[in-house]
Amino acid sequence: MSSPDPTACARCHDAKGRSCCEADEGEWLATLTRADVARIAAHLRRPEAFFCEEEWLTVEEARTYELHRPLFAGYFRQGPKRLTLKTAQGACVLLDRAKGCVLPAGARPTACRLYPFEPWPDGSFSVLAGGELPCLAVDESPDVPALQGALGLTPEALDSLAAQLREEVRDHGRPRSPRAP
Repeated sequence: MSSPDPTACARCHDAKGRSCCEADEGEWLATLTRADVARIAAHLRRPEAFFCEEEWLTVEEARTYELHRPLFAGYFRQGPKRLTLKTAQGACVLLDRAKGCVLPAGARPTACRLYPFEPWPDGSFSVLAGGELPCLAVDESPDVPALQGALGLTPEALDSLAAQLREEVRDHGRPRSPRAP
């Protein structure tokens, strides 16, 4: 497998006018699990309020979200609150438009590390981006294996990330234990 092409992500905004790390008015960025929030806060040594915000959905919107994203089934078990990345000036607060995400891969939200791949419960993957959704790597790759190579993701790495997301969502949906005094 070839090494990832970090320039595709760094070039995405200029080439497409927008990247997956940017949101139009009223749009939200990646869904975060509590594990994502803890991992990012530990890496940045900043409070979660610096990079995370809450989106409140209706119960029906939460059901629809889980229906369209089966790996997120159970995410809203504790209520229709979605954690997401905070934006500033239309982009994720962790985005450096010249270089891409300021987080190392291991600290990034699992959903971000999987993008543009959408894992399905049967172990298959679909590609989310292309057309109107921003992803220069998708546009520049002739097929899925080339896209995986451009992003430095082997099939095994994708499977591992999907398993990690399943586990994080399962834990996210569980009630939190009371904090010790």
